[in-house]
Amino acid sequence: MTDFLSALRGFLLANSDVVALVSKSVYVLSLPKDEIALGPHKVVVLVAAGGSMGDSKRTVAEARVDLVCFGETDYDAMQLDMVVAEAVKWMNRAYYNGVLLHNATVSGGPIQARDPEILWPCMRRQAMIRADERKVG
Repeated sequence: MTDFLSALRGFLLANSDVVALVSKSVYVLSLPKDEIALGPHKVVVLVAAGGSMGDSKRTVAEARVDLVCFGETDYDAMQLDMVVAEAVKWMNRAYYNGVLLHNATVSGGPIQARDPEILWPCMRRQAMIRADERKVG
């Protein structure tokens, strides 16, 4: 089984438009405490949201991922969401962290929210990531 989320993180950190907004602040599953201590700012968190891991006849698996984009304000979160969604939409067969990411489908528009624990503004949307189950290297 491959680590889709870490591969997707590597993909986003290789995108200059995303990096221009968040530097290296792209995380898997949750925000680290040191990021929370800084107060609301632009951060991306990638959260597992289900999917299928293929079967014995396929080597391509699909994973649903929540792309959660935080910002200082709702507007900042929305701007980051648009950049992240655009980057993911154009994913096309590339290796990141030993995983071949084939492509992605961004599902619908974002949902405006507030994180229930830290109350930061965020936009949340889903994407279906397709990748090879066989780890490379």
